[in-house]
Amino acid sequence: MANATLLKLKKSEQEKRRKIILLAAQELFSKRGISGVKMRDVARKAGVSVGFIYCYFPMRTDIFVELLEAGTGEICDRLDAEIKAGGPRPVHRLAKTYINCLHENKMFFQMMSHFMLEGRLSGKALERVNGVLRRIMDKLEVMFKNSEGRGDSRILAHSFFASMNGIMISLVNYPGRNPDEIKNRTLVLAETVADQFEQTQNK
Repeated sequence: MANATLLKLKKSEQEKRRKIILLAAQELFSKRGISGVKMRDVARKAGVSVGFIYCYFPMRTDIFVELLEAGTGEICDRLDAEIKAGGPRPVHRLAKTYINCLHENKMFFQMMSHFMLEGRLSGKALERVNGVLRRIMDKLEVMFKNSEGRGDSRILAHSFFASMNGIMISLVNYPGRNPDEIKNRTLVLAETVADQFEQTQNK
């Protein structure tokens, strides 16, 4: 019994340490991208030794991918709930949900954007990140498959995904606007794009 309790405490402590490393890395990755962050940077930010980090994560890309997977899981859950809820104007609702998700988790969005622009991953890390992006695409594709419109549902889902991310990239750091103004503007643009998709679907 005592050994089981001790093991549980050890696992709990290990999880806390992993979270400290992940939070430190997330902040650095969101600002510098993958290539701009070294393990020693993460160690310094987390207040631990480099060797300590290697006990949990063999490579820097392991940290990056785990963070992306966690953020994607949250977004997919939100998208899935919106799709299952049903109702009128599904593209509109999904656009709003997706943009709100990115605003609420800007670090995830910045990390995803860095990956899209840099693309400096290979092997298993690249496969995992591609899997992350496919998960989002699969959720979006469900919406277009369920619609009455024409066209390749995968192409439509990919176009929608690119449009939403493009809106965020072009406005998220817009000079002279406060965060609320930026969020409102991105939502307006997302609704405008959603209108175009809905018109295509209704032809």
